[in-house]
Amino acid sequence: MILLLALVVSLIIALVRGGSLLRLGNISFHYGWLALLAFGAQTLVIYARLPYAQGILAPRTLLLMASYGLLFVPVIANRHLPGMTLIGLGLLLNLTVMVANGGFMPVTPEALQRAGLSGLALSEGPGARLYATKDVLLLREETRLWLLSDILVIPPPLGTVFSTGDVLLAGGACWFLQKMMVGSPQKDRAVAVTGPSS
Repeated sequence: MILLLALVVSLIIALVRGGSLLRLGNISFHYGWLALLAFGAQTLVIYARLPYAQGILAPRTLLLMASYGLLFVPVIANRHLPGMTLIGLGLLLNLTVMVANGGFMPVTPEALQRAGLSGLALSEGPGARLYATKDVLLLREETRLWLLSDILVIPPPLGTVFSTGDVLLAGGACWFLQKMMVGSPQKDRAVAVTGPSS
């Protein structure tokens, strides 16, 4: 949720600054299809109605971990682009805390309640999955690397929980959009005078 919100806000800001969506089509982005494949795999996992997390070696958990591994390929291959380092670091932090806690992102009942999302729990008690998320319900004292888990809360009406890694992902994505959609004034003036280079 926080990443989607950040992308929408960043797109609006870029357009207000005179940016263009057409510029995104001119970017040479390597292995983008792997990112789409990874997001497809994550969709299968997060929308599966599994009442409880099934452990790091469960097929769906392994699929979720593999999807994160796939995302590192385009990030590394496109590390020269703005924001990719932040995106890579965000992915790494999220993957680390998820692996440390059985393959899903831990969130405490208190954080979930403050966000108004308690109804997403597919069952009761620690280990419960949250529908349409990669989250699992864990008590704070049972959470490894708690500071990296979903401890940041936006209360209703937005109502979402997110991690430090998510903040870095959103920041990297916003930086990417701002740099790629909004051209350099000097370069644009040069193109206007001399025409595009061949």
